[in-house]
Amino acid sequence: MTDSFPHRGPAFDALQGLSVGDALGAQFFVPDTARTHLDARTAPPGPWPWTDDTEMACSVYAAQSERGAIDTFDLTHAFARRHDFDRGYGPAANRLLRLIREGGDARRLAAELFDGQGSFGNGAAMRVAPLGARYAEDPAAAVRPAADTAVTTHTHPQAVDGAVAVAVAAALAVRARTEPTTPARYLNAVADLTPHGAVRRGLVEAAALTDRTDPRAAAAVLGNGSRTSAVDTVPYALWCAAHWLTDYPSALWAAIGAGGDVDTVAAITGGVVAARTGTAGIPAPWLAAREALPAWTFPTPGAVLPAPAGLTPMRLPRPHPVPDLRWSDRQWNRYRAGLRTRHWLTHTADGTLHLHRADTGHELWSLAFAPAPGDHWRPTAVHTEAHPARNPAPTHLLDALLSLEHDTPAR
Repeated sequence: MTDSFPHRGPAFDALQGLSVGDALGAQFFVPDTARTHLDARTAPPGPWPWTDDTEMACSVYAAQSERGAIDTFDLTHAFARRHDFDRGYGPAANRLLRLIREGGDARRLAAELFDGQGSFGNGAAMRVAPLGARYAEDPAAAVRPAADTAVTTHTHPQAVDGAVAVAVAAALAVRARTEPTTPARYLNAVADLTPHGAVRRGLVEAAALTDRTDPRAAAAVLGNGSRTSAVDTVPYALWCAAHWLTDYPSALWAAIGAGGDVDTVAAITGGVVAARTGTAGIPAPWLAAREALPAWTFPTPGAVLPAPAGLTPMRLPRPHPVPDLRWSDRQWNRYRAGLRTRHWLTHTADGTLHLHRADTGHELWSLAFAPAPGDHWRPTAVHTEAHPARNPAPTHLLDALLSLEHDTPAR
């Protein structure tokens, strides 16, 4: 890592803390490791591979970095395309991500899980601390984007609320760098911004246990993730964070010490606490032992351009026949990043490519895309501007795309 490395700050710190917590916690699924190292609080020898917790958190971090905001289509398909079966995903997640990668309807598939209840697991909470750490100036503003990241895979309200609680906790942890707090005040502040329900009740209960310091006693009341639900995981993970908000190693040992889903509890706790301590609070040998994070985690910030100011949507959109196109990942990502040419301006949102005239800003075409076999992308719906005042000389879609492909970049 050099001085030119553009990734710094609380979100990066939270990702570092999350991934080290995940990788360290995963070592304690091995009985001999647990017996040898837990009581003595000695770190096992490296390297420490990370699990699905970190893989998905890296996608959240990358998605937020490249746009400055979360696009749920981009994030969903990043999860699916980067999905590594050997990272410890649960059976439902493995099937869901495989079907999305094969072109399935992501929203429908997520909603259909567990007989239509949607997943209430801890997977949405485990990956969200880096996102929440970006909202220290206004923790309430973390609620909606955290929920948006959750429903890509976990639609049950308890899972969504778990993600909201962790994101808010990370935002408040960053604030605690300059605004001292207490464990009870901190947990109650997280609860105040968590929707009413079982997760919020668990946080209130955790706040009432801040006079205790025995992790196993607290876990006996709050749960330790052994049921892999958000309700059974988030209150205890945040209890650990609240107690040792300025002491990353102690927080991690508490998260691991109660057993249960130790990698996920430690990932949540570690991400939140590092949002407060910074990467400097993580022991250097632990960072060195953790498996390196993938290079795709760190895109150029702002690599996907927002829609330029002054663009206008279609006034009279009309369905158009869908052409038989197949774009490679490289082609799709080129358009997804946003093109600025002499004649055209493009941007993408929620999987739809919008083409606007550069001189007027009027939208003339929109193409919704979905994955296709062989790591390709295909249009599934096309609309064109039919209003004659906006589109007085209609062009053919393929001509428009061809001219965009060969147009001169705008200066």
